[in-house]
Amino acid sequence: MSARPYRLFTLCLLTLLTAAVAMTGGPARAGALHDGLSYGGGLALDIHQPGEGVTRASAGLNLFAFVGSRPKPVVIYAHGGGWVKGSRKKVYSLPEWLNSKGYLLVSIDYRKVPATTIDGQANDLARAVAWVRTNIRNYGGDPSRIVLMGHSAGAHLVALAAARGMVGNVRGVIPNDVQAYDMVAYAGMRGSLGYPYINAFGSNPDDWVRWSPVTYARRGSGFPPHLFLHSGSNGERRRALTNGYANLLRARGARVAVFDGRRYTHGSIARKLGQPGDPATLAIERFLEQVTR
Repeated sequence: MSARPYRLFTLCLLTLLTAAVAMTGGPARAGALHDGLSYGGGLALDIHQPGEGVTRASAGLNLFAFVGSRPKPVVIYAHGGGWVKGSRKKVYSLPEWLNSKGYLLVSIDYRKVPATTIDGQANDLARAVAWVRTNIRNYGGDPSRIVLMGHSAGAHLVALAAARGMVGNVRGVIPNDVQAYDMVAYAGMRGSLGYPYINAFGSNPDDWVRWSPVTYARRGSGFPPHLFLHSGSNGERRRALTNGYANLLRARGARVAVFDGRRYTHGSIARKLGQPGDPATLAIERFLEQVTR
């Protein structure tokens, strides 16, 4: 193409792009919340969808179909609450933060103890992941780029489901601040279970073994990459239990990183996510970029 026709083509392209942006009210649309979508068993999930740039759907121009059209990676989030309470609505600043980075956030319900057991909760998580994998393209998500994330009890559930191989091929797992990776070791360190562990895990050591991720990691392989975060709450015990499980997964061939958040509390390591310059936020951003590219 000679210089003059190329300049004309470029001018036309810029003119059409400007018109398309004007038609949509700006270069990007606000994100959308798809609230309370049923995924089975009376349970629901929310999809927090990031805004897009100019697209064929928004501008009516096939020329711009490529802009923003690649399906987005997906973070599935399991809330905390000690296995006995909590809500998918407790997502702190995760939607705004993750959407701003180009990720869909899916926040899920799961049944609570004593209405079910930890087995039931892990099954609920697996059912939610299966629903997302089947349906997320309808919301602009990429079913081949799913990362699991959870805080507290939710951290335990994503770790357990991944260790059991219940969630298929996910790109990564981010358990944020829990001590329940090895319940036998936890009980030995603490001297007893205490609330809410005794309510969720009961007093039978066989259940402690069955619901501990280490049980499955010791005899498995092929685990997805993990980023563990731990706070300074409970001091050395929390750090030791987190690193113990991380080291076991490394020995089984998994790619593993641990964020030492000893300056955080159990609450603040979740609450501060998304704040500019927050170290835990930056660690998660790096991990997500590595595993979803």
